[in-house]
Amino acid sequence: MRMRGRSSLLLAVAVIATALVPAAARWRERARVADRVRRLALSSGAWTGLAGAQTGWTAVDPSLLVRVEELDGLVASWQTIGGCGAGAGAASSAGLKWVGRNVTGGLFNVQEQVSYTNLGTSPYNEHNFFINTFINADVEPKWNLGIIIPLVYKYLDDPMHLAPEPPINYSNAGLGDISLLVTRRLGATNATSLTGIVGLPTGPWDSTYPGGRVLNQNAQLGYGKLTGSLVVDHTLDKVWGLVVLGGFAADRGGHNELDNYRAPTAGVYSYTGYFMGPFVPSVGLILSGFKGHDVDENSEQFTPLVSLGVQASLEWATDWVAVLVAVSRAYKYDGVTLDESSQPRSPWGFMPWSFALGLSLAPF
Repeated sequence: MRMRGRSSLLLAVAVIATALVPAAARWRERARVADRVRRLALSSGAWTGLAGAQTGWTAVDPSLLVRVEELDGLVASWQTIGGCGAGAGAASSAGLKWVGRNVTGGLFNVQEQVSYTNLGTSPYNEHNFFINTFINADVEPKWNLGIIIPLVYKYLDDPMHLAPEPPINYSNAGLGDISLLVTRRLGATNATSLTGIVGLPTGPWDSTYPGGRVLNQNAQLGYGKLTGSLVVDHTLDKVWGLVVLGGFAADRGGHNELDNYRAPTAGVYSYTGYFMGPFVPSVGLILSGFKGHDVDENSEQFTPLVSLGVQASLEWATDWVAVLVAVSRAYKYDGVTLDESSQPRSPWGFMPWSFALGLSLAPF
């Protein structure tokens, strides 16, 4: 009877424990989440205390704060580091984009992008290489400052068109047009950003061949004028990844002292990235419009009036380093139905391929 009583008591304790353990676990988890939300609110300024009054919340959604922490480094990771230097970003005025996690921490962020585009037509190829260094840092939670420093190398196959004489190839290399960026983040989760970009005329824009003939404007390293643009990004957070919608408008410098002209442009774009562990494959569409054709020394160019670009990329990221491999191409309409020899030509056609390799770091 004594053993049976002890067994019944142990069974009762076990049943009570079985009922209490889940409740205790839920209580412990609620306390942990509440403490996490409190710390997030303190760091974001959402927790307020008044002298002599009880401390409390000011219209803050706790789940929103937790989501902001989980997405830290995601919603703010969008930057454009293409399109610097004369002829850069030919297939996309928005430039090549980072879509994935990128890097977090560090006093500042450094992005390196090496891109290649062939603007010419065989046998008169124009090989364009760009090494863009983008350095940026947060000065406040809502504000970010950055600078893009482009190094440019352009190699021209027989630009004087000497054939059937032995061709002479030329190269032009050096510093391109430096850009200064200011970004303002908007919204409770910083999902929207507005970036202003000013391009400085630091790259040579009047380089000549031996003998004094001026290179065409696509072969120059700079525009020779101040440029400016505005870029708006909005990030949609999905369970499977991110969708980014945006638009841009750019003044590309207008006329310079050589009577070269670059038309203003504006456009919209959408990018989608899928999370696959440390990898993020993405694809983007960029629709661009131009206010007229570019002009090279009073000669109107067959530049696009409208273009639709496609970018595909693959990113891999850890907390301290991220790598991007991307390719882009655009289809254009230029409105020109006759070539230089007054022969019929199609105003529709593909623009050159661009290939890029990017590296992102967060030092110190």
